[in-house]
Amino acid sequence: MNWFERLLKTYGYESLAHVGESLAPSLKYAGFTTGSTMLSAFAVSVDRIFGLDAYAFFAFLIVLLTELISGITASRIRKEELSSMKFSRFLFKVFYYLVLIAVPYLFSASFKFHSKDMAAIVFDWMHVFLVIQIVLENMISILENMAVISGKPKTHIINKLTEKIENLIK
Repeated sequence: MNWFERLLKTYGYESLAHVGESLAPSLKYAGFTTGSTMLSAFAVSVDRIFGLDAYAFFAFLIVLLTELISGITASRIRKEELSSMKFSRFLFKVFYYLVLIAVPYLFSASFKFHSKDMAAIVFDWMHVFLVIQIVLENMISILENMAVISGKPKTHIINKLTEKIENLIK
C-alpha cells in the first residue's frame, strides 16, 4: 500500500473514486453532473458574452421562439408555403441580433477593465439601447403576426396600441 492510499484511509476513504464521490456527490447520478455542468457553463457564457443574466437571455429566447411560431402560424393563415429560405432568414436575423448585442457589451467590458470609463459608458449605453430595440422589434413582429392570426390586417394591433399611447399623452 503506498503512502497516498494510507493517507486516504486515515480520512475514511477506500479509494480515489470514493474521494471523487465525496467531492462531487452528483457523480453518483448518471447524467446529472454533465447536465448541470453544461447548464452552468452556458449561463456563465451568456453573461460573459451577451451581458444578460440567464433569466433575461431565456426571456429573449422565448421572444424569438414566439416570433418564429407566430410567424409560421400567420404564414399558414395567409396560405404561404413554408420554406427553408424563410427559416434561414430567421436564423440569419437571430445571428445578427446576437452579434449586435454581444459586440457593444464586450467592448464595454474591455474598456471598463482597462479603466477607459468614457468609452465604457458609450458602449454600455449602446448595448442597452440595442437590446431594448431588438426586443421591441421582435415584439412588433409578434403583434403583427397575432393580428394576422386573429383575422385582422397586419397593422391592426400596432395601430390600436399607437392610438392608446397617443390618448395617454394628450
